[in-house]
Amino acid sequence: MEQRLDGHIKDVDVAVIGGGPAGISACLELSKTPGIRTALFESEAELGGMPRSCHLFFGLRDMKRLYSGPGYARKLTRQVNRTGVDIHTNATAVEIVTGQNGAKHQVKVVTKDGLMNCKCRYLLLATGCFELSREGRRIPGTRPAGIFTTGSLQQLVNLKKIRPGNKALIIGSEHVSLSAALTLNRAGMKITGLVSEDRLLHTYPYAARALSIALNFPIFSGVAVGSIYGKKRVEGVQLKHKDNHQLLEVDCDTIVCTGKFHPDAALIYKTPIKEDSDSMGPIVDTNYMTRSKNIYAAGNVLHGADMHDVCAMEGRRAAESILKNWMGIYTESEKCVAVSAEKPLRYVVPQTLLIDDIRNRKTSYWHPGVSVQANHTLKKVALEAWSGSEKLYSCKYSCLIADSRVLLPVEKFRWEKVDFSKPVIIKAVESQSGKARFRLRSACYDPTSR
Repeated sequence: MEQRLDGHIKDVDVAVIGGGPAGISACLELSKTPGIRTALFESEAELGGMPRSCHLFFGLRDMKRLYSGPGYARKLTRQVNRTGVDIHTNATAVEIVTGQNGAKHQVKVVTKDGLMNCKCRYLLLATGCFELSREGRRIPGTRPAGIFTTGSLQQLVNLKKIRPGNKALIIGSEHVSLSAALTLNRAGMKITGLVSEDRLLHTYPYAARALSIALNFPIFSGVAVGSIYGKKRVEGVQLKHKDNHQLLEVDCDTIVCTGKFHPDAALIYKTPIKEDSDSMGPIVDTNYMTRSKNIYAAGNVLHGADMHDVCAMEGRRAAESILKNWMGIYTESEKCVAVSAEKPLRYVVPQTLLIDDIRNRKTSYWHPGVSVQANHTLKKVALEAWSGSEKLYSCKYSCLIADSRVLLPVEKFRWEKVDFSKPVIIKAVESQSGKARFRLRSACYDPTSR
């Protein structure tokens, strides 16, 4: 029996939730087909997503040129505004009711005019991701003002032109941590340090060291945050070396918690849309369809933070899959196999491989594909794919940077050896010899050597 939702009813063919690069790019692709009715819902007042408040290096893979973050967001917004897509900003999706037995899906959306119920044949989730806050990291201490994530910092500095403090400590060592350092420098703030809990940084070590020298701040590696202290405002942070348990106090009035991205997938909780316990986003196949029929997902809702042009291409790929389904080209009888990752790998996305689909696609930097991420930066490892006792693929790396996308050329797997009754397992194993694919030294920078 179809569940009914109260409120104004909107009936469309495709509903897209999320007005960032993935969602907008999907709408652009859908708009090329006449007669398909598409609605786009974005919770913020403007389209564009996270790039609106970021720096450089956007758009290379999808637009074939480099933009600043705001320029990239404006370009996407102008393009989608020229289409017939029904765009709703300040519209927050709060509930999904999946259609049963061929019924349409329903999305409950809160808008400035009240509650809207959108009925759609196809649904695309492009809700992005979020950084873990201080509470999510369970950092002990007092609860003073002056604690931000990178996203909230960039909105204050780049959009509202507000200087949030004078001296800042960066917690985290992912790529986005370097972006936080640039934002703090733009705001005219002193950086008192960058803290990495792991000995090996979660970004390119030479880039981090060069930036630390240019902006004159130390990098504390292998150090945990002991506690935050301060009454009304942050006054400092106590750090603790993980090896010798030595304590160090850093004076600051601002803290920026960077990285540790998680998919913003709260909408799928308590729905039939299956969640991947590793990525914490929806499970999808290589056509970006979830386990619920005609519900798709693309972008950072699948894998945490990735480059926005990759998310845009995933949005386009998901839209292409929707159009094939809409035209009756898609078939559900394709041979498929599940794929998962073992620790120290974090996860693999997509989690279901459609064999006929991947054999016809070539993995490259310029196209989205199957990828893995590692929990920690790994040195001298090989990525291997196994089906039971059969090895399908192996490639050696001198270094895998943590929390970074590593593409798997699945079309090169030995598919004739696959047991389709078992999942394909991706493993990272020690590799002491042989040529490595990437040659990156993961040395950490000791600030005392400066």
